[in-house]
Amino acid sequence: MLHDITERKTIEAQMTHFANYDALTNLANRRLVQDRVQQAIMHAQRAQARFAVMFIDLDKFKRVNDSHGHDVGDQLLQAIGRRLAACLRAEDTVGRQGGDEFIVLLAKLRTPADAVRVAEKILEGLSMPFAIMGHDLRIGASIGIAVYPGDGEDFETLIRHSDAAMYQAKKSEDLKYHFFDPIEGDTPPVDEVVAPSE
Repeated sequence: MLHDITERKTIEAQMTHFANYDALTNLANRRLVQDRVQQAIMHAQRAQARFAVMFIDLDKFKRVNDSHGHDVGDQLLQAIGRRLAACLRAEDTVGRQGGDEFIVLLAKLRTPADAVRVAEKILEGLSMPFAIMGHDLRIGASIGIAVYPGDGEDFETLIRHSDAAMYQAKKSEDLKYHFFDPIEGDTPPVDEVVAPSE
């Protein structure tokens, strides 16, 4: 009987893990990130605080998959996930949105400069080469930043605005991170959209 209960608890724990974490990278999935953003919203409302959501899209990842195959691409995503996690504090969250897109929750933000420092740390970390299955791979990223409450007061708005800011960063020749700008709008013009995987 004790064995059956232990086995059932183990299965339940595994199911909970699979429901909340990305199977490839073991990072939080969109569902868990959404839950943590909603918790951050409740905390920020009580404390009159700010936090930031970052939308990260890898540059030239599709080229790696096409040139070296999906096994190399999968291992690269796993290595990128580890580097992203290493750039954050314990209270922050990094999750995989899907494909080569990631979401970061910076749970506490004193000033927007805090988000800049994290974005620069992430870009510096990702700029270092990755040794994957005998290949020396280099990859970049574009980061969009939305700050609560000014850029949105719910999860979907913050994600949409950080995504729009990411497209602005992708178009930039200099800074590869960009704060959401309501003047630039939610969505880039169709003819200016750069495919996220390129």
